[in-house]
Amino acid sequence: MTTAARDRIHTTVLSGVGGLAGHYGGDYLVQLHRWAAPSGPDGVPLKQQHNPQGRRALAAHVISYVATQAVTKAAFYRSAGVRVPLLAQLSGAVVEGVLHAAIDDGRLLRRFADATGKRRFHDLAAGGINGRALLDQAAHLQIQIPAGTFVTAAVACAITRRRNRRSQS
Repeated sequence: MTTAARDRIHTTVLSGVGGLAGHYGGDYLVQLHRWAAPSGPDGVPLKQQHNPQGRRALAAHVISYVATQAVTKAAFYRSAGVRVPLLAQLSGAVVEGVLHAAIDDGRLLRRFADATGKRRFHDLAAGGINGRALLDQAAHLQIQIPAGTFVTAAVACAITRRRNRRSQS
């Protein structure tokens, strides 16, 4: 196995595992109650209300989420002794932040539920089950984190290739 292949595998695994750990930290431990708590007459969380206050809450949550993930991933890279270029880390963080915001906004998730016949599950909020929250987490884990991991690894690989070509010239 080449060094480049080994580095790509290390970056992919560490970014994915760090992203998963950072996700739970950012979405549950760091997120403030006022951003996620149902408010208003319809019980919609503040960050999903499509007004200036809701957009500010969503932006604040996404910023704190991305920061939590970045710190967690950096700790994973550091503990494994893997150097991931800063541009690669930032690129992955931007992708994850944008996707996290799109998912947490709620409108795309509702459209997905409608298109796939899952609207009743999406709207379920009884017996200790919250369908919207479960679909939200599934989207984060199946779309957002893999996309951020892929971008981080791809950008890191491209930077490493460019550096290697320059050093061979």
